[in-house]
Amino acid sequence: MSRIAYIISAYKDAPHLARLVAALDDRADFYVHIDLNADIHPFEEALGDKVTFVPRHRISWGGWEQVEYQKELLAAVLHSGIPYTRVVCLSGQDYPLWSNNAIHRYFEEHQDTEFIGGFNLTHCTVKQQLHKITHYHPFRDLPWKSIWWKNKLIVASRKLAQILPIRKAPFAPLEGKQADVYFGSDYWAITLPCARYVYEKLCTEKDMIRYFKTCFVPSELCIQTIVFNSPFASKGLLLEGEYPGLTRLTPLHYIDYGASIRVMTLKDLPVLRQSGKMFCRKVVSGESATLIEKLKSDFAKED
Repeated sequence: MSRIAYIISAYKDAPHLARLVAALDDRADFYVHIDLNADIHPFEEALGDKVTFVPRHRISWGGWEQVEYQKELLAAVLHSGIPYTRVVCLSGQDYPLWSNNAIHRYFEEHQDTEFIGGFNLTHCTVKQQLHKITHYHPFRDLPWKSIWWKNKLIVASRKLAQILPIRKAPFAPLEGKQADVYFGSDYWAITLPCARYVYEKLCTEKDMIRYFKTCFVPSELCIQTIVFNSPFASKGLLLEGEYPGLTRLTPLHYIDYGASIRVMTLKDLPVLRQSGKMFCRKVVSGESATLIEKLKSDFAKED
C-alpha cells in the first residue's frame, strides 16, 4: 500500500497548516520546517505530535538556506526508514484540490514519474533567465535584522554585478563535470529513490553547492539540476523550446504567479477545478475559509 511523505515549509498561519495536515492525513506522514525567524510555539500547539519538526534555518527568500531546509526535510524522511512511495514538497499555505483517494490513486498509476519540472537554463537565450546563474547574487542569507538595509545591499550588489565583467559559467560543477543547469519550481513530488539520490548529492557535491550559493533563487535550480543530470532525468518533466514560465514548470500546483502570489478564495473554485492540479497555493485562514469548506465537502462526497 502506498504511503506519502509530505515535506512542508512554513513561517506563519499555524491554524491553516493544521488544516492542511488534517486534510492529507491518510496513509501519510508529515515533516515540517518552521522558519527560524518565526515563533514555533503556535505551530507546536496546533500540530502537537502529528508532524515531525526538523532543525530550523533562518530563511531569506532567494537564499541558499531554502535548499538547506529542503535537505533537512529529506534527511528526516530518509532516516525514518519508512519505505515511502512518494515524497511531496509543499508550502504551509497549500491545500489539496483532490481527495486523498484520488492523490494516492494518481501516484500509484504513475509510479515511475518524477513530478519535477525542468527547463535547461544553460542553453537559454532569454538573458534575464540566464543571468540567474551567470551573474553573482550574494548576501541573501545575511542574518541582518534590518530587512530594509539588507535589501538595499542586495540591490546594490546586483547592479554592481551587471556593470562588472565578472561572470560565472552557465554550467554547474557536478560529479567532476560541467553540468547543464536546470530551472523549475520549488514544489515537486519525487520517488523515494530519487529523493535519496538528491540528498546524497546535497551532502557530497561541495563545488556544486558553492556554485549555487551565489545564484538567484537556488531552490529553483539546485535540485532540478541534480535530477536532470541523473539516471532519473528521463522520468522527470522536461520542458523544451522557448522559456515556458514558472506556471508550466509547477507540475502539481495551481499558483497565480505575479508581483505576489494571489490568495485563493471561493470565487476561484471554477478555475481551480478546471486546472486539473492536485494542490493550490496560496490558501490562508479567514480569507480562504469558504473555499476550504467547499473543498472539504467535495472530498467527503468523493470518499
